[in-house]
Amino acid sequence: EPKDVLSAAASKSASMADLELAQQEKQLLGTSCSPSARNSVDCSAQGPLNAVAPLPTLIASAAVAGKSADIIGVSSIAQSLGEKAVSIEEQDVGKPSATGVVISADEDEPAAQVSAPADKRTTMLDLLKEWPILACCLATITVTGASGSFEPTLPIHLVEKYNTKPDLIGVVFIAIVVPSVVIGPLAGKFTDDERVLSRLAPYGRFAFIIIGSLAAAVAIACIGATHNIAGLVVNLVFVGALSGFAAVPIMSIMGVHVHRMGGDAYAKVYALFNIAYSVGVIIIPTVLPPIMNAVGFAATMGVVASILVFGAIVLAIIPTCQLRKYGRQAFIGENPRVFL
Repeated sequence: EPKDVLSAAASKSASMADLELAQQEKQLLGTSCSPSARNSVDCSAQGPLNAVAPLPTLIASAAVAGKSADIIGVSSIAQSLGEKAVSIEEQDVGKPSATGVVISADEDEPAAQVSAPADKRTTMLDLLKEWPILACCLATITVTGASGSFEPTLPIHLVEKYNTKPDLIGVVFIAIVVPSVVIGPLAGKFTDDERVLSRLAPYGRFAFIIIGSLAAAVAIACIGATHNIAGLVVNLVFVGALSGFAAVPIMSIMGVHVHRMGGDAYAKVYALFNIAYSVGVIIIPTVLPPIMNAVGFAATMGVVASILVFGAIVLAIIPTCQLRKYGRQAFIGENPRVFL
């Protein structure tokens, strides 16, 4: 069965040519030979027959005579196929056929081109296979978990140690929120500054998360060691500011990396951020009250600080390995290596 338009035309033309040759051969045998000599060798076209017979008759006569007819017949069929192909190309150039094949008008290009399949879409699993995305998810869990760790633990500590009233407890939590609101825009400005990022190469935006996490871990550890509300509030101010400083670059890193991957998964990467955020604010604050009942408030703050330090160390592994392998100059000179 023909696989494309040209093959179908060739098959049809060949069948018509065979039928025409058979009819012309029958007509020639019936007119140029007598009944008694039709089976003889001298029944081929001779004399006046050559002068009056048209081209199709000569071809049919040669086919009866022997091998030369095969050559002329093939030439005739090839000429017919060429005319059919030209006619098809003039009518259907650039139009897909029923089989999905497109006929090309360019002689330098192949006659049939099959369109390539659609590009594969980026999935969430593909995103999680990328180290920067996975690292940002981890950073989201640790930073948001550390910020949410005070809600189930700090009110109990204030009531038990300082006998603080409920309305004053609410005021204390303002010390965490307000600094984060102030520091966020400033951190965002420096996060998008290429000159600042080049100085931090190859850590780039990860440097903000690493520095903010380590500094916040120190401030949280100091909260457990304070003996008055004033010192506790001061440390909470630092925790709020440093946590906001560490959280701002996360979405920026995710967006930049998705753009470098092709830019077809912004919604998916934002969904991953929301999932990591939910894990951080649910799991870590949930497991802290039992720990606090077992080891006390100061040790619990030490656990939270350890979580931040762990996240910072994980984020620093890959950039540090790149720095040791290539040197800092490879990221800031001509044709610098890519970093986030």
